[in-house]
Amino acid sequence: MKKFMRTRPPPTPAHPAQNSNGLSKGGGVRHERDGHHSTMSRYWSGSDEDRVPPGPLWEDPDFGLQLPERRRATHNVVWLRPHELCLRPRFLGDTSVDAPHQEETEQAVQIETEPPDQFAARWCVEVGEVGCSALCSAAAALALTPRLLARVAPPQSFRNGYTGRFRFQFWVFGSWREVCIDDRLPARATRTPHNARLLVSRSGLADDFTLPLLEKAYAKLHGSYGALAGASASVARALQELTGGVVQSFSPPRQPPRLLLQVLHSALPRSTIIIATTTEKESVGRRLRNGLIAGQAYCVTGLARVREESNTEAGGALVRLRAPSGRGEWAGAWARGSAQWRALAAADRDLLESRATQPGHFWMSFADFARAFGRLELVHVGPDDWLREPSLQSKRAWRAVVARRRWRPGYNAGGPPSAPTAHANPQFQLQVPRGEPDECHVVVSVMQQYTVGARPTRLHAIGFALYELPPSAPPARPHLAHGFAELRPLDVTHECAAREVATFFTVPSGRYLLVPHTRLPHTSAAFLLRILTDRHTDVWEVNEDNAIIRDIAAEFEQEGWPVPKDMQSIVNKLLRKQETEEVEGEAVAEGLRCWRGRPSVELCRALIALRDPGLTGRVSINQLPPLLALLACWRAAVAGTRCGRRVSTYRLRALLWGCGLTASNKVLECLVLRYARGTTLAPEDCLLALARLHLAHERYRCLDAKLKTNPLSLEEMILMTIYS
Repeated sequence: MKKFMRTRPPPTPAHPAQNSNGLSKGGGVRHERDGHHSTMSRYWSGSDEDRVPPGPLWEDPDFGLQLPERRRATHNVVWLRPHELCLRPRFLGDTSVDAPHQEETEQAVQIETEPPDQFAARWCVEVGEVGCSALCSAAAALALTPRLLARVAPPQSFRNGYTGRFRFQFWVFGSWREVCIDDRLPARATRTPHNARLLVSRSGLADDFTLPLLEKAYAKLHGSYGALAGASASVARALQELTGGVVQSFSPPRQPPRLLLQVLHSALPRSTIIIATTTEKESVGRRLRNGLIAGQAYCVTGLARVREESNTEAGGALVRLRAPSGRGEWAGAWARGSAQWRALAAADRDLLESRATQPGHFWMSFADFARAFGRLELVHVGPDDWLREPSLQSKRAWRAVVARRRWRPGYNAGGPPSAPTAHANPQFQLQVPRGEPDECHVVVSVMQQYTVGARPTRLHAIGFALYELPPSAPPARPHLAHGFAELRPLDVTHECAAREVATFFTVPSGRYLLVPHTRLPHTSAAFLLRILTDRHTDVWEVNEDNAIIRDIAAEFEQEGWPVPKDMQSIVNKLLRKQETEEVEGEAVAEGLRCWRGRPSVELCRALIALRDPGLTGRVSINQLPPLLALLACWRAAVAGTRCGRRVSTYRLRALLWGCGLTASNKVLECLVLRYARGTTLAPEDCLLALARLHLAHERYRCLDAKLKTNPLSLEEMILMTIYS
């Protein structure tokens, strides 16, 4: 188990040398949808500083000039660059910076000090005809955390170093992916290019092109502008791809008020961004009767309680929200100037006013909040991003653990808790130590591997279960079916075919078992497990050591067990046939033809290799009884674990325990890959796997002793690998 992965993206590569300037030399395919698009540079200012470099600007060969056919008619569309749409285009943080390689932190500081009216105008978003309202809402909400936004849209300029190429970064299944685009944007043609109207989303600042370019990069990430429409586009998904955080979604009207208020109380003091959006069927951007704007993101920034006569549990609770656009404030109860606001004591009113001084800040009652907003998104930000973003450092940071694993049929794809193979699923233990307070807030996220683009991955129904372990429970026992069946889950998530399933809960000190699973057993899928806690918590994967806990052959020799009659008759038969006191694997297989299932020659050779360190292919006849005793013990264990004529791979660990062996998760997975057919093992393959494991332990002991005096040669390594 490794700690939280670094969420910082890789260092930005340097710009290409001046002689190439990063420009396309005509090798890319040009999509001639219409004849109106820009390729050549032009001047939009008379100053040397603001002119476009001579020569052709970069054109993206991987993302053509195409719009979705199902939209309104696109015959009157031209693709223009920003300097063809206005005189002095700007990018986020490019208001007073001339250096092309400005540091990201410096750009973020500049954004933080942006005048409030300019900040509000920048994020007063108008969704275009081919725009994505979910991305616009997520980007506007992220504007209140400028360092996180600067990672998505790194420092770039329309002035020095401008080549027509812009780059953005999006989080996809645990890593940051860079997306490069050219700055040609679709617009509705008019007589003059400067009056052309963009078809993509745009900012309230006419010369700011951050949002249109971000939206184009997002469309390229998902394959096309058309992919941004429909059910697949959601604020939660956009927030995840812009932040890399663990995102939870709620529907406030459907939640019990007590639970919803508890969620806000728990999330606000911690490194969690909370975004609320309306779900009115009205067109996005329209002002509702209550003053809110449909589809606009509102950031929940605080809670307060006022003296109010109410019998409800949430009576007197106020919620503080902020609209980054500075418009669309609540116009109902507890709005500025309302009867409830005027009825407050002057001291209380001044206190609430002092806590909501930024443009777009307002208060509303918790009851109105739960009714007015249809979606609530919680973005739990990891510790690296908490350090990156100063606006979050007044909150309590999350501690985090991340694990990348895979459900593999036959090995650990055990299915839901009700399945008989559920014990085989990957398991992780959480140890919450005692402390003050004696509880821990935990966020658990299970994300299955997915792809973005023209052909998205089919998603499986996934979930996880949380169990409380008794103090006396051994660390590895839940891996066995009889130990797992004794546990009762504290919580089982509803399995759904989603990228991510996440839960936010509070647990007291103790030991807990977390088991990610799929709805259907034998499902193959990779997943990313993320565990966030607000206190120090020990988290580890349930695993076992590779060890021989009972050496049956040694017990036979040391304790002087009597040789069974059937075994002694086999030895006597071999002695009569052999001219020497040494036997080979073929002779042993021939002698065992009449003994319990006729072991194969390969199995007999593997048994002989256990007592043949000199690689002769033979063993003394006196060493045969312990090997036969070992084989008899293995056969009895296999007979006790098989169902029908074969052994389930999910019972392989129990079989190893019965034969005096323990194996790590990785070794067990390797055995399944090597010897299983589907999800079952033939009895002969089980015996062969046991022999190989014993031989591996024997080889390791010899190797450990040898390396203390002499290094291992390649030839010795090859011999040990082949003769095993």
